[in-house]
Amino acid sequence: MYVCICHSVTDRDIIKAAEKGAACLQDLSDALNVATCCGRCASCAKNILKERNPQ
Repeated sequence: MYVCICHSVTDRDIIKAAEKGAACLQDLSDALNVATCCGRCASCAKNILKERNPQ
């Protein structure tokens, strides 16, 4: 599913970024531009990242 409409980022893109080491929203922003435009995707992106990297 699309998480970030502004930059066409999907949940799969976020999962791949997590597998490559993304550990926080800033990492996703740097790698995929998530939450750098309108910001509506931030909470969903964080939740997906948290599911992949529980701590």
